[in-house]
Amino acid sequence: MNAYEPVLTKKFLHGRTEAMRSLTPKAAKFCETWNSKFSSTSDKMLALCEATTEHSAQVKKCSLGLGIDRHLYSLKCIADMHNIDTPLFKDEGWKELNHTVLSTSNCGNPSLRLFGFGPVVPDGFGVGYIIRDNGLQYTICSKHRQTKR
Repeated sequence: MNAYEPVLTKKFLHGRTEAMRSLTPKAAKFCETWNSKFSSTSDKMLALCEATTEHSAQVKKCSLGLGIDRHLYSLKCIADMHNIDTPLFKDEGWKELNHTVLSTSNCGNPSLRLFGFGPVVPDGFGVGYIIRDNGLQYTICSKHRQTKR
């Protein structure tokens, strides 16, 4: 499964977003640790701290223009524009990277009551969320009823 989180690149002229891939090894370890009946509370907290530290570092790198998604997409657009045959963009890995099943985004505007958006692929989910002073508001959308999934 592939997940995407947009990161603002507003430090750059006309900067918009970079795609941050939040499914990291530390995030996977956190999920495994958190769901294990053999993990202690301190194991879970350590895994959470490691995962959030890695996540924050990735966000910072992306905001500084050090992500790879937009760069690769630009190269693909240039190749397409000039009819350049590029094996990378025909590879299954490229297709997998761009089949984003989970797309998430935070809206920091506290005046909004609700926030959400649709999935970016037919079998995916869009999760919009607003972090509030006393809670979290979120919306999960899909193109189909996927309650069994």
